[in-house]
Amino acid sequence: MQEPYSLTRDPLYYFTVGFFALLTTALPALLGQPRFLPLIQALALTVFMAIPLQKGHLRGAINVMVLWLLLQYTLIALLTWGFGGYVERAIDDGFVYRGELASWFYDETVLPGGLQAAPIARLIEILGIILGSLLTAGLVGAWFLVRAVDLAGFGTGALLTSLDTPALILRVIPLWSLVRIAGYAGLVILLAEPLLANRWSLTHLLTQRRQLLWISLGLVVGGLLLELVLPGLMARAA
Repeated sequence: MQEPYSLTRDPLYYFTVGFFALLTTALPALLGQPRFLPLIQALALTVFMAIPLQKGHLRGAINVMVLWLLLQYTLIALLTWGFGGYVERAIDDGFVYRGELASWFYDETVLPGGLQAAPIARLIEILGIILGSLLTAGLVGAWFLVRAVDLAGFGTGALLTSLDTPALILRVIPLWSLVRIAGYAGLVILLAEPLLANRWSLTHLLTQRRQLLWISLGLVVGGLLLELVLPGLMARAA
């Protein structure tokens, strides 16, 4: 007997997700729109994530999130590498951040926007991910999430333009940020589900979603710990 059709198991659905990830990232980034960029990204991501979550298809929501964030990070990095002057206008204080990033990488100053330089901003980001996702079905959490991805991609692309050889590319990938972002992504999915699927049950979270919960929390904590160590090592290696 043929299984009933499910939108979130249709490859065309994920093709559409990828298309909107590229569209909502490339267009506002090249137009230099710092407010519109994260807003349209967060709106689109929330909609695509909500569809599988409402049907209880957790794997589908994870697939959407992974595909979206990979495309977003890669595209922002490539656009910054090729069209840095345009993209830096789409990042809050992008010109200043680019200069501070170069100073950290080559002169061993404190990582701009990092945990040591801006602990309050990092705390607000984490609270935005947790409370924003829980109270707005993931929308505010997604806004904080895509902003973190945009900043990571912008930093990667900005440093790519200053490398002498492609062999050093791994040194400009902010592993601490990517680990933290992976944890954020899991938390956004978990905390958006109660409103979207009307599952306000702590028992459900601690049993049915226990694995994703602990992995997500572990990634956030691991990313923060890496942020205290890796930036200094990478700067000295440069």
